[in-house]
Amino acid sequence: MAPKSLMFRTFTSRSDVWSFGVLMWEITSLGEKPYTDKTENEVIYHVRAGGRLPMTLNCPSPLYQLMQHCWSAADARPNFKFCLENIITLRKNIEDALLSPVDNI
Repeated sequence: MAPKSLMFRTFTSRSDVWSFGVLMWEITSLGEKPYTDKTENEVIYHVRAGGRLPMTLNCPSPLYQLMQHCWSAADARPNFKFCLENIITLRKNIEDALLSPVDNI
């Protein structure tokens, strides 16, 4: 959740954009759970202190930059229209990259 949501239980379209950034991270990590090495309280402290999720192996740098923009201060976050336009542009400009192999279970 966005820092303001964590602190004040306030949910807005700006906090939804934050969550969208986390969703993009989860997709590019091929379904990993964010902050698996932290307890709930540690995650809250980490996010409030400015900590963010690292770039995943399968994430193009421009997409990670968009994620970071989603995780900016509330008044600096993009809206969903901006996110969509950027994703469309990224899709047009980046060739499909092979994902790292995933072990078949």
